[in-house]
Amino acid sequence: MTTTSAASGNGESPGTTAGTASRRKAGLAAATACIGALALAAATPSAAQETEEPSVWDGVYSAQQAERGKKLYEATCARCHGEDLSGANARPLAGESFIRDWGGLKLDGVLTRAKTMPPGASGALGEAGYVDIIAYVLEVNEFPHGEAELTAERAGDVLVYGVDGPDAVPNFAMVQVVGCLSRDDRTWIVTDGSEPIRTRDPDASTGDVLALTQAMALGGNTFELMYVFPDPDPYEGHRVEAKGFLIRRDEDPGALDAINVTAVASLEAACRP
Repeated sequence: MTTTSAASGNGESPGTTAGTASRRKAGLAAATACIGALALAAATPSAAQETEEPSVWDGVYSAQQAERGKKLYEATCARCHGEDLSGANARPLAGESFIRDWGGLKLDGVLTRAKTMPPGASGALGEAGYVDIIAYVLEVNEFPHGEAELTAERAGDVLVYGVDGPDAVPNFAMVQVVGCLSRDDRTWIVTDGSEPIRTRDPDASTGDVLALTQAMALGGNTFELMYVFPDPDPYEGHRVEAKGFLIRRDEDPGALDAINVTAVASLEAACRP
């Protein structure tokens, strides 16, 4: 995997960044939403339903709509995504893969992506057809039916998350953490790390998102940083932001969770836990 991280050089000021040069406007919205999620308590689906924000657990589609969507899916989508949505020549649309791809986002994002399909005939099913297919995808993922049908307008309000609640971060998700950069033998680690939060932007934060990142509190987590290039030696001892793919090592209680790095950025020249 091609990765980016801390750039070499000395005398960096807070906000010195490293990573690829591109910046996505979507990163601002995604990172802002993720950082805001730190204020929420961990919730189960039943507890989250008590909030004002509707979710996929609130019966946002009807059984009849899912049945229509199933017929469309079988006719136009199954060849690539699999008859059981487990993926054949394209990404799976069911199970952990669906939550990993879309957890923490709204259903209108799923709709926008769906409307680019099928290859070579994007938009051919009409907006209502794509919404019906999404209803079927929700049904296969065992989200409950409701009385009302899902609409394109309503999709923009509906949050996607799995059984572990809206704040759960799945394995292999792209995340952002803030902590203290240090070296353990030849391994770079982040100590006093914040809880990992999801992000869609692999690059070091800039602008308003950087300001939010600099305000993030340290925590009690330690992460191994994998495939850090170039060497972040100039940032040793700094308070840093690290982004990359989360690798949980739950099967080995003695091992640190890791981040396969896409960016490391210095936030402050000293780190004060």
